[in-house]
Amino acid sequence: MKNLKILWKFSRPHTIIGTIVSVTSLFIISNQIQGLNYFNHWETLIITLISCLGCNLYITGLNQIYDVELDKINKPNLPIASGELSSADAKKIAIVSLSIALFFSFIQNFYFGGLITSIAIIGSLYSIPPVRLKKYHFWAATAISIVRGPLVNLGIYIHFYYTSHGLPITFNSEIILLTFIITAFSIGIAWFKDIPDHEGDKLFNIRTLSVKLSKKKTLHLGLIMVSAAYLISIVYAFYPELVGLNLSPDPRNIPSKKIAFGIFQSICLIIICFTGIKLNTDDQTSVKRFYMLYWVMFFLEYLGFVIMY
Repeated sequence: MKNLKILWKFSRPHTIIGTIVSVTSLFIISNQIQGLNYFNHWETLIITLISCLGCNLYITGLNQIYDVELDKINKPNLPIASGELSSADAKKIAIVSLSIALFFSFIQNFYFGGLITSIAIIGSLYSIPPVRLKKYHFWAATAISIVRGPLVNLGIYIHFYYTSHGLPITFNSEIILLTFIITAFSIGIAWFKDIPDHEGDKLFNIRTLSVKLSKKKTLHLGLIMVSAAYLISIVYAFYPELVGLNLSPDPRNIPSKKIAFGIFQSICLIIICFTGIKLNTDDQTSVKRFYMLYWVMFFLEYLGFVIMY
């Protein structure tokens, strides 16, 4: 039981939940677009989840392996930094996780195997010296947003089409919009996660946006960017032709689900802005709570799109 608890902490649970939510939502969306019963293809979902979760654990584990001294300042409760898990055991977990991810992805098809391999390579470059993309705020945000944005959303969406049905790939406006919003959210993840880590990053010369600008400016830039993504999705819900995604010949013919989606997005925008504006960036506890709230909003985006379909 103790070992499972350590493994759970090592996995960074919010990222594991994010992967489960995103993959499952994309599976439902891809089947709904085709008007198919997704219960007939549940085995594809299970194998895809195993592959993605293995890759997720490999990337988050690798980051902790190469960040031990940094984590002793920024995240002392993580298992390697706290001494609960040795670096040698962590490396074994990472290697096994990557092996599982690659095995289950390639047994489906070479496309999905290549996708998981690409994500694993970017995750490796993020953490491993001498490249270590996380040292540079632009490349760190680029790596995270590429993986969580187009590679996960478009890549896995294509995978479900190809693997489950062998159908021609169809990109509709909603999947493009989802990819855009999640990419913006992912850049926010890259920026917001560094606010509570400001002191340790500064000490170890990790040039995050928070270190280069300030914690408050980083917060405000992230809020502006995510708010812009929310506003675009709200405009799409009511006037899709204004964002170049009009699927209806009559712009006044707005489906009720899209109206509900617009209201849902408006509520999310108010919550994130109200919470962010009130945030004291010098209060570590408040900053960490905000970051976890931000992940909840990330989960809710997928729920919103699933319901909209």
